[in-house]
This record gives sequence, C-alpha cells and structure tokens, in this order.
Amino acid sequence: MSEITRRGFGRMAGLAVLTAGFTAGTGAVGEAAAVAATAQEPFEPRHLSSFDQRRYFTYPTHNGFVDADHIVLGQRETGATSLWEVDLRSGAERFLARFATPADDRNPFVWWNIHSGRLVTCAENAIWLIDLAAPAHAPVKLYSPPPGRALSVVVNLHPAGDRVLCSHYPAPITAGPTTAVEIELTGGRVREVFSGSVFATHFQYSAHDPDWIGYALGGNVRTWALHPVHAPHGRMIWDQAASGVPVGTHDVWKSGADTGCLVVAIGGSASGLWMVHPDDRPDRLLAPGPSGTNGAYNHCDISADGRWAVTDTNGRNGSGRGQVGSVALVDLTGVHPPRTLGPAGWGSAHPGHPHPAFSPDGRMVAYTDTEAATDRTRVVLCESGGSWTPRPLDWFAEAEQLTSTASGGRAEIFDDAQCGAGRGLLFTPGATGDALTVEFPQPGPGLRTLRLRVKRHYSRGIYRLSVNGTTVGEPLDLYSPLATYTEPEFSQVPLRAGTNTLRLTHLGQRAESTAVPGTCAVDRIGVRRPD
Repeated sequence: MSEITRRGFGRMAGLAVLTAGFTAGTGAVGEAAAVAATAQEPFEPRHLSSFDQRRYFTYPTHNGFVDADHIVLGQRETGATSLWEVDLRSGAERFLARFATPADDRNPFVWWNIHSGRLVTCAENAIWLIDLAAPAHAPVKLYSPPPGRALSVVVNLHPAGDRVLCSHYPAPITAGPTTAVEIELTGGRVREVFSGSVFATHFQYSAHDPDWIGYALGGNVRTWALHPVHAPHGRMIWDQAASGVPVGTHDVWKSGADTGCLVVAIGGSASGLWMVHPDDRPDRLLAPGPSGTNGAYNHCDISADGRWAVTDTNGRNGSGRGQVGSVALVDLTGVHPPRTLGPAGWGSAHPGHPHPAFSPDGRMVAYTDTEAATDRTRVVLCESGGSWTPRPLDWFAEAEQLTSTASGGRAEIFDDAQCGAGRGLLFTPGATGDALTVEFPQPGPGLRTLRLRVKRHYSRGIYRLSVNGTTVGEPLDLYSPLATYTEPEFSQVPLRAGTNTLRLTHLGQRAESTAVPGTCAVDRIGVRRPD
C-alpha cells in the first residue's frame, strides 16, 4: 500500500484559533466533550543565526556544509562580507575570512563551495581557497581574471575536490563574451573550458559524470551543456518551448545517481521540477508544481541519491521583497506528495533569497529567511532525523473518493497537481456553523492517530474538527498568505469499527482571509496506530 505524506510546516503556527483578527461564529452544532488531542508537525526549523547578524546560506548549486556537524554561513557587513564556521551541535563558531565589497560592486556578497575540508569562493574579483583543517586558515588567492574582465560569483568544485570552475566577462558584467576556466587547487594550473560570444553563466560539473559541464544562457533559454567529445562547443539540452515551459531556470547538477540536472519550470502548461539529461533520454516532468505565482517553485536542489528535492516557493505576489513563501520537500519518485519544511521570507535581492540546499549526506536542509520590514537575513536548518521518508499509515484515502455531505454551502472536487492524486475536496460554507462531513471506514475500534492533509491558502477559514460527534483538538486555522499543503496529526482519537464520521465545522476566519466565509480544502485522510 502506498503511504501518505508526513506533516510539514514546523509546528504550523496558527493551528489554534488566533484571537487577533478572528471573526467568530458560534454555529449551533452540538459536539461531545473534546478529545485532548494536539495537532503536531514533525519539522521544527532551527534558526542558526538571528536577523541582527544578517547571515545567509550559499547558493543551491554549491555545498555549504563542512561535514555532518559543521556549516559555513556568510555575514553581510558594512563594506564587507565575512564567513563563519558554525558547529551545529554546540553552536560554537569561528571566524574564517572577511572580504571587502566596494560600494559600486555589482555583487556585494560571496557564495562558497566546500569539498573535503577546503572552501573556495569568489570575492574582490578573485578566486580564493581556504583550508578549513589548517590552524592558520587565511585565504589563498588562486586566480584573478585578465585585465578588464570580471568574475562571476558562482564557483563550482569538481566532484574530486581538486579543481574549481569559474567564468568571467567584460567588466562590469552585463553580457558576453564569456570565458570559463578550470583552476587546480594545488599548483593553480588554469585550463580554458569554454569561450564564446554569448552570455553564459552558472557553470557546473555533473556530480555523476564530471566530463559533462552544465551551464545556462541569459534570458529564458537556460539549460545547455559541454562535453569534450559529445558537445565540445556546447549545445542546448532542453527544448523548453516543445515542453510547454516559458521559463526553465535554476538547474542543479548535484545528483550522484544519474547524469543530468534538475530544473525548475515556471509558468506554462508543465510547471514544476524537470529532470533533463544531456544524452538522448527524454526530459521528464518529475514533480508538477503550481503554475500561478502563489506557491510556484523557484530555486531547487537535489539530494545526492537523486530521490529528494527541495525548492523555495514564491509568495502571493511573487518573489519580491517582503513576500513570504515556503520551502517544500519533494519526493522525485512521486510516491509521496510534496511537504512543507517551513516558511521563508524573500529579500529584495541576493543573498536574500531562500536558496534551500541539502547537506552532502542528504539528512539536512539549510536555507535563508528574510525579515520583511528590514531586509535582514538569517539561516534556518531542517533535519530529517535520519530519513525524509514519511511514517507509514495503516490506512488512508483520497478525500474526494469518500462519501461527503455539505450541511450548508457546497462541496466540490478541485484539481491541483500537488494533491496526492491530483485532486482534492473543497468546501465553501454559506455561513458560520455550516459543515463538511466525510465518512471513512475502519476495520476495528480503538484509539488511533488521525492525519489530515489540507491545503492552506489566503481564502481559508477556521474549522472545528470532530470525529463521531467528539471534538478533536483545537480549531484548525487554515489561513496562510501562500498556498501550501500541511499535514497535522491528532493523537488518541477514538474510532469505531465500520463507518466513522469526520466533520469540519466552519467557525469564522481571520481578517486577512479573502473569502467570506472562509473555505476548507482536504486532500487526504489517514489513520495509524498510536506510538
């Protein structure tokens, strides 16, 4: 039997009714005494820094983890960027380096990439190497571009950890021609790998076959690749137009399981996460995503085993400053629907984008969160506890396939690629007190843990959950400024053999909710035996 997805979104702030801005309705619906069940969510994002520190994480094409216990964070300062190594267990930190960033610098920040205890970065228009294991870890300058040329801040380490890939352009960087070079970390030998009149960026080795080097062209035509035999001058490897994708962007080549890259498709008829190969294998839409602005995928990363992806999502009005999006965990096998790891604010520009990325062992995800009012950043860490695979359920069903009744208002099926089966059940009440009732079977009686998969949105309301006439937990506040799916669990819920009745009764809504009365959307209902 397939498994339902696990819960997401931290402890999902706002599950309980928030008194501020809550328009309540009494609703003359009698319920038995409430079961002392609490909605729980497994992912509790941990803040590795504060907004006051203005720290951020590196670009998703890079690795920012030293090992399983250490991470490197960047810190924005007046006229400079510094790098800090942080112990994930003790919180201890050590200063690594500080680089000047002149006021006229087009990229007043750095990205860094780590492999086998060595860190490379681009700053002050040079490539620098820091030996993290050395007692004296002062940066060593590896390379400077020819006069009149400016380096891209995106640098990429070879999977062997012995060389770095970078590119440079006429200064200031506005267009081509482009030159990409490979620099050995020991000895500093420089080899040109690409030269052309086009504006090409984001050069990356394939983790699975580093003879392939992926890169992107400016504008909306992104996914190209180099190979010394098969594509010595570079060639486009994804026909976006033929795939129905207006924009294909933010590709990553970090899968060690297969030669290819994961690409975000934005807009059109096939938005979501695509796997694109440089050989003759067909391109595949692995994970359909929202096509509209709210909740749409933006940047992505792929785990080394190729099983999981993480992606940041846009806020209601896109990815501009002050928008609140989320970080989604996506099962690229399609067994489990996407889950939300946590919220993420968007800043005005780099490095204030979330840019989620896995640790090399795939057990952790780090990302940048931006404070809307100040544009300051902090770094957030989510840990899998050993595996991202959801805890299995004894039984689950798609909500739209169960018998449902609307007491006031109306119930209807809606389409959404992020639902478990591509569809869900939407309830639109006519007034407070109206309710959606769903019947589900169970083979025997007893206390069970009940899991819902619900779609939160800016048109949602607040609902009381009851099972067989008994209120379960606190009211569910389903409002969210962005479209996202969450999966609260309720423990110690008494069920009976045969047909059980789940009811969601509309109580009111937040002042921010755009629908009156606020709606409710359910994707799945699941049950498992208690821990």
